[in-house]
Amino acid sequence: MIVKLFTPKPYKLYNTIKNYEWGTRNESAYIPRFLGIQADPGTPYAELWIGAHPKAPSEIEIDGSRVPLNRVIEEYPFECLGSYVCKTFSKTFPFLLKVLSAANALSIQTHPNKSQARVLHARDPKNYPDDNHKPEVAIALDSLIALAGFKPARSLRNNLESLPELSELVGQELIDEVLKNKDLSEEKNLIKKIYEAVMRHAEDKKRLTSCISRIEYRLKAKLSRSPEEEQFLEQHRVFGDDVGLLSFFFFNLVELRPGQAIFTDAGVPHAYIKGNIIECMANSDNVVRAGLTNKFKDVAALLDIVRYEFAECPVMQAGSENGEAVYKTAAKEFEVSRFHMPEGLRRQCESGDKPVVYLITAGYLDIRWNSEEGDRTMRFSAGESFFVPAALTRHEITSDCVVEFFIAAIP
Repeated sequence: MIVKLFTPKPYKLYNTIKNYEWGTRNESAYIPRFLGIQADPGTPYAELWIGAHPKAPSEIEIDGSRVPLNRVIEEYPFECLGSYVCKTFSKTFPFLLKVLSAANALSIQTHPNKSQARVLHARDPKNYPDDNHKPEVAIALDSLIALAGFKPARSLRNNLESLPELSELVGQELIDEVLKNKDLSEEKNLIKKIYEAVMRHAEDKKRLTSCISRIEYRLKAKLSRSPEEEQFLEQHRVFGDDVGLLSFFFFNLVELRPGQAIFTDAGVPHAYIKGNIIECMANSDNVVRAGLTNKFKDVAALLDIVRYEFAECPVMQAGSENGEAVYKTAAKEFEVSRFHMPEGLRRQCESGDKPVVYLITAGYLDIRWNSEEGDRTMRFSAGESFFVPAALTRHEITSDCVVEFFIAAIP
C-alpha cells in the first residue's frame, strides 16, 4: 500500500510533458508559456498529459509525497472513481486529457475500435501498448489545421482529374474507371481501391518519389494554389517524399477557430497539422500510423481498420449558455465543457459519484469544500489542473476575475 489514507478533497495534478519532434519550440512553444516555465532552447514541446494513463500518469501529493494517480486509483478505486465508473470501466480512469501543440503534422493515423485494439495489442504490444479504443475530441485554443475523414466522393473525383501524376502509382486504367463511372456507390468502391493502391506503394520509393516530385514541380509553377496544395508543398519540405503527402488530396482539410472542435471516432483517418488544442480521448495510446512520421508505420493495419465514409468533416460549434459550452460526442468515456466566465463566478457542483478534472487556461479558480476540519479553500491559476474524486460529493467554485477553464468528466 502506497497511500495510508485517501482524503476526499481536490488534488493538484503534476503532469508530464511529451517532447515529440512535431511540437512547438523556442518562442513559439505554447506549453511552456501555458505553464509559466522557461522553454529549453531547441526542445520541442508537444503534449501535456493529464490523467492516469500508465505510460505517463499525473501525480498528486499525499502526505508530503507525490504519488502516481493510477496507483492511488488502484488502491482507492471507489473513492476516486465512484461505483458507476468502477463497474463500467473496470476500476480504471476512463479518459486522458491533453494540451497539444503542433508545429508540424503529427502523422496520418487512425485508431482501432475495442475489438481491433485487442487484436493489435495481442499481436504487437510494443507498438500498440493497450487494448482500448481511442475516440477523441480536439478543441482549438487558438487555431487548428487538420485532416479528418475522406472528402465527399465528387470532390475526390475532381481531385483525381487534376492529379495525372497519380497514375504512376495506381495505373491509368483504375483512374479512368473512376472518371467514366456514373454509379455513385461503385464510384466510392473504386476510390477506395485507388487509396489502398496509393498506400500500398508507400515503400516503393522509386515510383513514389517520381510521383511526388512531378506533383511538386507542377504545383510550384501554379500562380495560385488551394490550401491542400499549399500544405502538400509545406509538409514536403518537412517530410520529403512521404506517401502521407497524398492524403491532402483524399482527406478533408479543416481549419478551426478558437472554441471549435472535431471528433474522430474509431477508423476515421486524420492528422493534426498545426495549432494549439485541448484534446480529450479514451484512456489509450493506440495509434495506427501510415505517413508523415518517423515513428512506426503500419499501412496494412490502417487499411484494415480505416472507415471509408465520404463526407465533409463536421465541425462542432458548441453553443454557449451562461458561459458554458459543452462538446457532446459519441464517446461514453468523457465529455468536455469549456467555461468562459466574467467576474463574479459562483457555482455549486455535485460529483454525482463520478470524478472530474479541471484545467485552468486563464485567470484563477477558488474551490471550496467541507472537510472534517471545516470549510477549506484552494486556489488554482492558469496553467494548473486538479482532480476532484467522486467521494468529494459537493464543492463550490468561485472567481473574482475573468476566468476560462475546461472540465473533463464522464457523461
